[in-house]
Amino acid sequence: SSPTVVRAEDAPVANQSKAEKDYDAAVKKSEAAKKAYEEAKKKAEDAQKKYDEDQKKTEAKADKEAKASAEIDKATFAVQSAYVKFLNVQSNRQISENERKKQLAEIDKEIENAKQNLQNKQEEFNKVRAEVIPEAKGLAVTKQKAEEAKKEAEVAKRKYDYATLKVALAKKEVEAKELEIEKLQYEISTLEQEVATAQHQVDNLKKLLAGADPDDGTEVIEAKLNKGEAELNAKQAELAKKQTELEKLLDSLDPEGKTQDELDKEAEEAELDKKADELQNKVADLEKEISNLEILLGGADPEDDTAALQNKLAAKQAELAKKQTELEKLLDSLDPEGKTQDELDKEAEEAELDKKADELQNKVADLEKEISNLEILLGGADSEDDTAALQNKLATKKAELEKTQKELDAALNELGPDGDEEETPAPAPQPEQPAPAPKPEQPAPKPEQPAPAPKPEQPAKPEKPAEEPEQP
Repeated sequence: SSPTVVRAEDAPVANQSKAEKDYDAAVKKSEAAKKAYEEAKKKAEDAQKKYDEDQKKTEAKADKEAKASAEIDKATFAVQSAYVKFLNVQSNRQISENERKKQLAEIDKEIENAKQNLQNKQEEFNKVRAEVIPEAKGLAVTKQKAEEAKKEAEVAKRKYDYATLKVALAKKEVEAKELEIEKLQYEISTLEQEVATAQHQVDNLKKLLAGADPDDGTEVIEAKLNKGEAELNAKQAELAKKQTELEKLLDSLDPEGKTQDELDKEAEEAELDKKADELQNKVADLEKEISNLEILLGGADPEDDTAALQNKLAAKQAELAKKQTELEKLLDSLDPEGKTQDELDKEAEEAELDKKADELQNKVADLEKEISNLEILLGGADSEDDTAALQNKLATKKAELEKTQKELDAALNELGPDGDEEETPAPAPQPEQPAPAPKPEQPAPKPEQPAPAPKPEQPAKPEKPAEEPEQP
């Protein structure tokens, strides 16, 4: 009978191995980690945007207050100057009474206009002062939220990178399992060909022995037959062993259904299997024909014309060589590159590193948050407060963070795909203390009010100098 190739697709159930399930789970985790990172990144960008807007509002208000205060100073000086001018004219005895009255009336209007302008400037200043902007403490809180969101985004990015790495490792595990199966399939196919060849040789020797004359001596044929049968038995035992290994491997798979990609791949492999079976059957038939021709030629008399048999044998041998080459190429195509044994051994250690890396990542995130909170407390402490305990605790946490970060970097580098080390991520920058909002400049000091001059003795009394304008 023609040899039959045993393949994973011949298993009675559709299989999804544990490695494949782990790969699917790793892909889902990677997608979830990517989504979490994108959300954290957006949150950080929004928080930073809010802080920038609040800081801009604070600075803009301080600038407007300074300008409004300067306008009040100018308006106050104009009022005071008008009063000085009024008093000078009032005390001037070198001008006529009518001229004095005329000038005083004009100056009186000037004073009223200056006072109105001062009132307008004070109202503008009050309007600017009334604008609602974040207080210094509120601005510090906003800045802190932005820093925390930034750190959360960094943690999410590391987790996403780690999840992506685990996808690559899980994919390699799937490829290793597939390689193990296909390696056994290839070995079984090769052994079946060798068993078929050995069986033909044994059959031929039996025929020779049956047709030999006992008087001519059959010891050589019997010795070859015994050796051939021993080799055949050894090949059959090895084939049975490999088939058992393949069956156990297939039984170890978790039967929960195949993915569409696996089904598509198997449809392609089914066609290759069919072609491989046809080639194997053809090779077996040619080997049998060649064996028969060799028997005929070996038993021919010296005077017989064997040219036709020899030509036919040569043609069959050429055809056999061609078919064997085709079969070898086809079988090679079913034996994709996979992991070496060293890589498989290394991945057994990486499962423990996975767990350790997860724990270290969580610890780094917790320490970064603790450090951030301690820096906020120190930044808001009064100068007379005793901050020694806080400073010591902060130093301890920073040292612990540095140590943990190095351990995490080492674990991630060990888990690098194909043995390549990942670039060690730099520690997250520590948040700066929020700068206090700039204070508006104080209005310039007002000039002293000139002493009022003696009132002129005349019926129409001018308005006495106004009191010093209120400070904004």
